[in-house]
Amino acid sequence: MPTCSYCKKNYSVHEGLTIFTIDSKTIYYCSSKCRKNAAMKRDPKKVNWVRKKKGKEVLEGKMI
Repeated sequence: MPTCSYCKKNYSVHEGLTIFTIDSKTIYYCSSKCRKNAAMKRDPKKVNWVRKKKGKEVLEGKMI
């Protein structure tokens, strides 16, 4: 399962977009939302929907 290069979410191989650059780097995006925000050079640490998603997963992991 690839991990999104922007929001660090694991997703299925059949979803999302994989980009291969000329210098042999592989960039994975789980959605067009992540791709567009990366193209606008937004910092994922400052985007609210990325921080909330990661925080929610961490909280759920501690409760179990």
